Amino acid sequence: MAHAAVGADAVVELGAGTGPVTEALLRHLPGVPLIAVELQAPLARRLRARFPSIDVRQAAAKQVVDSLVDHPGRVVLVSSLPFRSLPREVGAETVDSICAFLAHRPERKLVQFTYQPRAPFAAPRELRWHRRAVVWRNTPPAGIWELQAAR
Repeated sequence: MAHAAVGADAVVELGAGTGPVTEALLRHLPGVPLIAVELQAPLARRLRARFPSIDVRQAAAKQVVDSLVDHPGRVVLVSSLPFRSLPREVGAETVDSICAFLAHRPERKLVQFTYQPRAPFAAPRELRWHRRAVVWRNTPPAGIWELQAAR
């Protein structure tokens, strides 16, 4: 997932959890500003303690994505959010926010980790999914997908 964010001017990690992807992002993208988003307070506190140099926001992904819509440059969203298991309304609002964020600037993209063998969610016509990789070491195997402006 970190390799898919190479070239970003800023990275926003949605659903940072305990920080394994955060750690990889910091290692592979030194000097790139990173915002880690985690809704659960205990996990957000743990992230702040573990990674004091990054911006950790304890908030809903939608809230943070909406606040960054006018952020300049190539912003890459890196997500481990479980879209298929989120409450329907939360999932729909989050997807709508992400899609609006991506459509606002064509150089943006979402890198999504999922256990499903298909695209994580339906995208609007102006955006396209591309499966970047399959992580066979994972049980079950996981997919890494990218969503960005259709070209």
